[in-house]
Amino acid sequence: MGSGMVMTDRQLLIVAVSEPTPRWLGFTKHELVGRPVGVLFSAEWSAALLDGIAEAVKRDGCWQGEARHVAKSGKTYMSWMNVYRLSGSEGEWLVWHFVEQTAMPPADRPTPSEWLEVICDSAPFAVVPVAADGIVQDWGLSAERLFGRRKEEAVGRPVWSLFRCGGPTWLPFPPKEQRCGKGMVQRPDGTSANVAYTVIPVLQGDGYIVLIEDETKQKQKEAERRRQVELAKKIQHNLLTPLIQNEAVTMDAVYIPSDDLSGDIYACYQIDLYRYGVIVIDVMGHGISSALVSMLLRSLLRGLIVRVIDPVSVASELEKHVQTLFPDETNDIRHLFSMIYLVIDTKERKIEYTNAGHPAGLLVFDDGSVHELDKGGLAIGSPFSLPFEKGVIHYDKRARLLLYTDGILEEIDPSILQSIEKIRLCTQMCRHLPDKRFLERLISQGPPLVSPSDDICLLSITVHG
Repeated sequence: MGSGMVMTDRQLLIVAVSEPTPRWLGFTKHELVGRPVGVLFSAEWSAALLDGIAEAVKRDGCWQGEARHVAKSGKTYMSWMNVYRLSGSEGEWLVWHFVEQTAMPPADRPTPSEWLEVICDSAPFAVVPVAADGIVQDWGLSAERLFGRRKEEAVGRPVWSLFRCGGPTWLPFPPKEQRCGKGMVQRPDGTSANVAYTVIPVLQGDGYIVLIEDETKQKQKEAERRRQVELAKKIQHNLLTPLIQNEAVTMDAVYIPSDDLSGDIYACYQIDLYRYGVIVIDVMGHGISSALVSMLLRSLLRGLIVRVIDPVSVASELEKHVQTLFPDETNDIRHLFSMIYLVIDTKERKIEYTNAGHPAGLLVFDDGSVHELDKGGLAIGSPFSLPFEKGVIHYDKRARLLLYTDGILEEIDPSILQSIEKIRLCTQMCRHLPDKRFLERLISQGPPLVSPSDDICLLSITVHG
């Protein structure tokens, strides 16, 4: 009849083609599926024009107008085209329906039922029309592929009986409103498929359209992704260095990712008989991208700290590494991270440090006085290049160090200033407690840390005079 219909995904790649379309333009289905929809139109129909149509459909729900096509033979055709949107749980598709103007005038365009017939046969999901009581009225090729049942096996049956463990209470009819859910399809050959369904009332009609999508591959991908994330989570935890415990220095830590993976990391190394290097890093953001950057940085730390030692030199070397690792994205905020690094010298009884845009560490002396570790510079990866400053603090008796990332601030109190004050006060009041008990007391200042909004890393270090 000189008409045709294709479906495209969000990238405007063709995912389904109706039978008349290839015959009309001279293409086979194999030649069209997977290609940009622009292959159906003449050269003046640019990608920008097609993107504009897609935006109009997204905004208004549909687009209508004339289109010019070039067949495989080179012959040009004019059509009247309608473009509209279909939505599902896995995304959205665009339906491009066109009627050759010389073959059929716009007044005689196909009816919605004819459009539905094409969709039922060609869509990448099953489209099942049902009556008001849930009885299947029609059964297209897409439904046959998904359920493994022929048309004569499905039409006239209750739609819920086609699902495994089905029953009228599982997929009730008539539903009071649009209804979405998930279930399982058991095919006659013994295979099964995880599906998502949507029940849509037909306006000005007595029935429903049930859209059913096969989610089996998606479930498999999700399971594989979960397995990979769990593996990465174990690797990240294994990358945290053992905490130092001896007569001169003791440590304990709290490490809570806000997601499966964390952008925070800490590391501590014994440099020589009397010196210890300790670093806490917070990569901006959280989740997989931040975790990858933090793990990449972790692989550099031991060599840098043991070889370079000096806080300012270590910070400068890390800055150079970031510029080398991300040469074209030096100013990208995703690769910005704060850091506090210190060297504890138990022989000289001094602490040298530099703070690169990180929350100030706290050093509490035995008499309760507090010294903030706030000297340093900007976060590493900042577009502004300024020299780092080194701070030096001497101690002669037992003292407590607290290093932390900013994730804890939002959990203790809605006010950041109030959180900082509570941390400072707790560090003073609990300075004589062992490291582990001190950290337990500190995190109890706020609600339970079940699902923090940001990664949390706390490191308590006691230097024994």
